[in-house]
Amino acid sequence: MFDPETIEFLEGGCSLVVGTVASDGEPLVGRGWGLTVVEPEQHRIELLLDASETVALENIGSTRRVAVTAGDVPTLHSIQLKGHVTGVRPSGDADMMAVERFCDGFFNDVVATDGTERQLLERLVPLEFVVCDVSVDELYNQTPGPGAGTAVSRES
Repeated sequence: MFDPETIEFLEGGCSLVVGTVASDGEPLVGRGWGLTVVEPEQHRIELLLDASETVALENIGSTRRVAVTAGDVPTLHSIQLKGHVTGVRPSGDADMMAVERFCDGFFNDVVATDGTERQLLERLVPLEFVVCDVSVDELYNQTPGPGAGTAVSRES
C-alpha cells in the first residue's frame, strides 16, 4: 500500500483534504497540514490537523473515521486514504517541522500553478496542531480519468 513512491508523494506537500463524519452521519471536510507515513507495513500514518477544528476533532472522537484525499496541485494526481484514528495528541517540535515542510511544498506548488502570493497562503496556517494516529484501511487512486476510484492493493 505504501511503496516508496506513494510515501514520497504523501509526505511531499500535496494538498490534503480531510473528511470526518459525526455519529449521526453528518460529514465535515477540512484541511490537513502534513502527513507522515510512520509504519508502512502496518499502514499507519500521522496526520496533522488544526487544533481549533473542534467539530472535526469531536467527529474523530465519536466515530474514529477519517478520509484523506491527497492531490498534487500541478498534475492533479491524487489518492484517497480511508481509515480509523487510533489516537490524538498535541503536536511537538518535530511535528512543527513537518508542518513547515508541508506548507513549503504545497504553497510553492500553488504559487507556481496559479500565481497566488505566498504571503496570502501563509495567513491560512493555524497556530496550533494536533497529531492524529491513523490506521489506513483502504487506499484508492483518485486521479481524474478512467482509473479514478480504483482500489490500490494493500500488498503494494
